[in-house]
Amino acid sequence: MRRILVIRFGSIGNTLVSIPAVRAIKRQFPDASVAMIVSPGIDDLISGIPWIDETIVYDMHGIHKSLRGYLGFVRGLRRRHFDVAIMFKRFLRSELIGLFSGARRRIGFRTEGRSDFLTDRVEYTEGENIVKLNMRLVEPLGVSSSDLSLELGTDDCSSYRIMSVIDRVGSDGGGKYAVIHPGGKTVSGQGMTPNRYAYIIDRLAQDHRIGSVVIGDTTEAETINGILNTVKAGAASAAVGLPLKQVSCLIRQASLFIGNDSGPCHIADAAGTPGIIVYPPMRGIEDHIRKWKPAGDNYVAVTPPRYCDACPDYPCSGDTRSACIEDIDADLVVRRAVQILKLV
Repeated sequence: MRRILVIRFGSIGNTLVSIPAVRAIKRQFPDASVAMIVSPGIDDLISGIPWIDETIVYDMHGIHKSLRGYLGFVRGLRRRHFDVAIMFKRFLRSELIGLFSGARRRIGFRTEGRSDFLTDRVEYTEGENIVKLNMRLVEPLGVSSSDLSLELGTDDCSSYRIMSVIDRVGSDGGGKYAVIHPGGKTVSGQGMTPNRYAYIIDRLAQDHRIGSVVIGDTTEAETINGILNTVKAGAASAAVGLPLKQVSCLIRQASLFIGNDSGPCHIADAAGTPGIIVYPPMRGIEDHIRKWKPAGDNYVAVTPPRYCDACPDYPCSGDTRSACIEDIDADLVVRRAVQILKLV
């Protein structure tokens, strides 16, 4: 087996939690070339990871959206003559890309009505830790590993403009700072209010000499400005619209991450930065946390006290959902943050 194609375009978190399986593949087949299909921007984030020989960007909403663009993309795959394709994404689109790549062996998760183009099918178990689940996907190749740690590529963070952001909060915050992520596409509109985050930032600065950097993309600028305008005494800065590589540097050098169940919490896991992940109300929340929360005592899940499974109003309206999120105790978040910092 000389050429292996890994298909994992999509979100930041989904891509990062597949890296341990990719690492296991490369360790098992060190002479094979491993190419990985990812979404735009994520190629920069994972650049420098030694287990990936080539990243291939699939822009399904841009240049590859049209039939002409798509056909050009798959023709480029076929020219590489892959021996095996591994689909970490459980979508028909992934299976078709694997099929059109020309790889004779195609491995993916068994999904009802969606696994007609696979040669090897692996059972998908909801509620199982996603990194362990991904590792089972490579077992048909005779690959296994107990190393489930996430990782990022090495990078010289000092060359980025984020250093000025860090200096502003670090000087007032005793050299330590937290990265705060109040947004995220997967939890849009379901997070704590700016007032809650501002309170947490103030408490961290006043009581524990920890500054804060609030991150997000340009669509979240209004929320981030609302937080900074509400902060009373905390040392805080905003970092809006940064490339993912720079975001990873910010998180890598932070003492703590606090944010929603979204991509940056998995960057924190890969960077080894301890964190608190805030989960919105949802049905089956315990299974979701078991599947997606970073492992280890350095990562704490904070959930609304009202669970959807016991709520007579589920599925709830936006007002009910917001009220449920507002039940989260901001002081509890601060206490959990202090407990985590004592462990590291």
